Amino acid sequence: MQAPSLWVPSPQQAAFQDKAWNGASSIVLIAVAGAGKTTTIIKTVERMIGSSIILAFNRKIAEEIKAKLQAAGIDWKKAEASTVHAIGLRNYRKAFPKARTVKDKVANITSDWIDTATVGAELASHAGVVCQLVSLAKQSGIGIEGQGHIDDTSIWEDIVEHFDLFDSEQLAKKSDALIDWAIKVLKESNSEPEIVDFDDMIYLPLLFNVRFRQYENVWIDEAQDTNTVRRLLAKCLMKQRGRLFAVGDPHQAIYGFTGADNDSIEIIKQTFNAIEMPLTVTYRCPKSVVKMAQSWVNHIQAHPSAPDGTVSLESFEQMMQKPDRLDGDAAILCRNTRPLVNAAFALIRAKIPCRIEGRDIVEQLKKLATRWKSIVNISALEEKLEEWLEREKAKWLPKKKMAKVQEAEDKVETLKVVIDACREAKLSRITDVIAYIDNIFADNVTGILTLATIHRSKGREWKRVYWLDRFNTCPSKYATQDWEREQEKNLQYVCATRSQMELIDLLPPLPKVKTPPANDNKKATDKEAAA
Repeated sequence: MQAPSLWVPSPQQAAFQDKAWNGASSIVLIAVAGAGKTTTIIKTVERMIGSSIILAFNRKIAEEIKAKLQAAGIDWKKAEASTVHAIGLRNYRKAFPKARTVKDKVANITSDWIDTATVGAELASHAGVVCQLVSLAKQSGIGIEGQGHIDDTSIWEDIVEHFDLFDSEQLAKKSDALIDWAIKVLKESNSEPEIVDFDDMIYLPLLFNVRFRQYENVWIDEAQDTNTVRRLLAKCLMKQRGRLFAVGDPHQAIYGFTGADNDSIEIIKQTFNAIEMPLTVTYRCPKSVVKMAQSWVNHIQAHPSAPDGTVSLESFEQMMQKPDRLDGDAAILCRNTRPLVNAAFALIRAKIPCRIEGRDIVEQLKKLATRWKSIVNISALEEKLEEWLEREKAKWLPKKKMAKVQEAEDKVETLKVVIDACREAKLSRITDVIAYIDNIFADNVTGILTLATIHRSKGREWKRVYWLDRFNTCPSKYATQDWEREQEKNLQYVCATRSQMELIDLLPPLPKVKTPPANDNKKATDKEAAA
């Protein structure tokens, strides 16, 4: 058995370790993409005095860190890894042992208000935005001690303004009533402490001030994607003289649309009186890719031993002529989903194995495809999708909710690509559409060509990265606010730095001549025809 290679820290990594092991202050470690931050964390934790908890952004990353801790021989009593949600729920259940998790707690409460006629018809159509507002309020910590009273409408107005929730004249006129409704929904949600939704896993332990198991050292991975309650929970996990180690990169903040703060790193520095230290050298990217990435982040540096690598341009047709390069070492990344599905079917037709990363996308697409229970064939579905998209545009365009318009367009265009593939295979039913969706999407794709949105590619790397349709999709035309435009720049930086050797700008496939739709309406049932 070959002995493991000795890890030799870089000067920057060694400087950080010295401060961690011998200093007393909290530290914010700014790590560029591919700087070896996870290895730095593990190697530093090995010699830390006292217990450590490493807070990962999602379950997959938490499991990866757990495996690395185990491989390093670090006992769980010395250091453990968890998501913030899991650690919150674990401590909450000590105070509320009957607590059970549900998915749609706030949506159900909001619907009850409509069903009982407590909310008038003029507000009922805005239930979705009320649910979104309540979720963002929980992530902002409204009602938690020190974070503002639930009845303070000015705090709610700040959330509305930041996320541009009520930007149409129609919604602006109803702003007070909608905020009042959201306040009542949040209060009712808080009155049911044993029913816990995803936001509640962090919010309720803080709201009810439960006792947490505490640690000498609290580590936050992907610190740029934190929000108020994540930071508050991290503070609760620290012993009185504990220290915080926040590792992240403000230029990789891409989850602002989910409620993460765009300035999380700065807030952490101020809140925990932390010093800042850098990791500016990437061990992942070749020199040519780093040079390109410097157009977004000028301080990223390639390691002196890094290969030159390549940055190039190819058409989709040129890529398809080299199928031996489309394997598990390669990925096709794109800002949007629809171009990926289009690409996936072209690859499948050429018998090139591939999968699109993202089971969560599957559920959204299947829900839309099966929205109309009275139809069973794809021609009828296509018509319904067009009608639905027009309604969505009519709903969101006047409100200038361009992200909603983009989301609706992407879903419909994605389903249209699937429908075209079904027609090509002489399939005509909605069940065929569902089967196709299930077949091309997966999670944690390995061993074959991966297709993924840039958001889904975060934390991963490949030897060859094909950046699909960059010039038409990046930045998003729907990014209108300053923080949205900043995160679009970050997305481009994230995409480029997934590459270990080659970065290829990939032009989209040439449009196919569509097969005329078969008259599959003839197969419709009487019920469907009547509908």
